[in-house]
Amino acid sequence: MKKIEIEKPQEFLDLIAQNKDKYLYQDHPNDGIDLFTDEVIESYGWHATTFDEITYRDIAEFIEDNCDGEMYFNNHPMGFNGFVIVSDIQKAREQIKSFIIDSIKQLDLSELDDDQTEALEFFGIEI
Repeated sequence: MKKIEIEKPQEFLDLIAQNKDKYLYQDHPNDGIDLFTDEVIESYGWHATTFDEITYRDIAEFIEDNCDGEMYFNNHPMGFNGFVIVSDIQKAREQIKSFIIDSIKQLDLSELDDDQTEALEFFGIEI
């Protein structure tokens, strides 16, 4: 992923507004990453986070390190602010789903609650 720093906060805010229909997520100082704008990826995140060891931040870092696209950010003293646009949403969905499945399979799955059992079914993981 190509990382592009926008140094002036107002230019960055303008860029967010221009790309609000394109970005996959926004990482902002107040809430961090609280949702993915793609319904499929949001569903992946929602199910994955039933396991405490997997967070939206983990998924976002995977996206930034492994998916094609661009990350725009402003590293202002008041807090980091960024957003990501992926080049190929279908490919990103496949990569993210594989990452989550692999992450879940590495966990201790001996004691699961109902939400975690549902997440395993959602991802097609058999234990």
